[in-house]
Amino acid sequence: MYKIKQFPEDFFVEEIVNLNLGKKGSYCYFMIEKKNWNTKDVVKIIAKRLRIRERRINIAGIKDKNAVTKQYISVYNVNPINVEKIKIKDVNIQFVGFGDERIRLGQAEENRFRVIVRNLEQEGRNVEFIENYFDDQRFGGRNHLLGEALVKKEFRKFCFMLRLKWEEGDYVGAIRKLKKSLLIFYINAYQSFLWNKVVERYIERNCSNYFSSYYSVGRFAFSSDNIKNFKIPVLGFGTNFNNKEIKGIHEEILMREGIKLEDFIFREIPELVSEGTERNLIVDVKNLKVEYLNDERNKGMKKAILNFSLPSGSYGTVVVKKMFN
Repeated sequence: MYKIKQFPEDFFVEEIVNLNLGKKGSYCYFMIEKKNWNTKDVVKIIAKRLRIRERRINIAGIKDKNAVTKQYISVYNVNPINVEKIKIKDVNIQFVGFGDERIRLGQAEENRFRVIVRNLEQEGRNVEFIENYFDDQRFGGRNHLLGEALVKKEFRKFCFMLRLKWEEGDYVGAIRKLKKSLLIFYINAYQSFLWNKVVERYIERNCSNYFSSYYSVGRFAFSSDNIKNFKIPVLGFGTNFNNKEIKGIHEEILMREGIKLEDFIFREIPELVSEGTERNLIVDVKNLKVEYLNDERNKGMKKAILNFSLPSGSYGTVVVKKMFN
């Protein structure tokens, strides 16, 4: 069985963001290089050291913890010298310039990866595209289950899962003490889980030559043949279906899950309402280069050094799973 992220340096990802830099502006932009750090935890520490609210710090995306990553942040109305002075183990902060706009989630144009896959007995498949699945990093074990509880309005269950304290049966009140961004993250994880289910079913029905790979909360179906790209809804209360087959698959999964589109409206917590969006079925794996060498960490085995690029929001780990499973 192949090994990925055997060491943090085995997985490197660099965020590519087009910033309109200037000599002055309300926002300062920084490049953050980190190892073995969750993006949100680094942001939390920076905010604490600067004695500012976390919402003044913005990111384009969340990067893997067990990896070496480079990504940008914007910080509103600070002296860049004070930010660069912050010392965090295995984190380097570099000022890159000023600007008039904050960085927004999804703003990154692409991510560039350098991945070392170890403990190989043979070479992997040639991969030109991947089915655009959400991978394990999205789910974190039970994030989608927390999102499911919210969507199904099982607020008591949600509180028990997180061991929240409530008074006189006021579960909603206890939930609303959590950050809105965290609650939306849980809901997004459940939406991602449902999206993966739809894509898996679509590939099984439409590709005569496909193979499977398992991840922490389910199964991926990968096509060995070229398939036509189109957008598949990420479910919300406002989802419209332009494809009859995709609509039928969604209806099957919604029935099995015991939910309806209207469940993404939260009358008890209106700020969590989710209209839904769309996501490409497949994305191209750009500029893929593969080099096979002896694995110095696993005797008698080979390693693969992969270099490639993916659009923002797509997972480099899915490339590895499609190549080597």
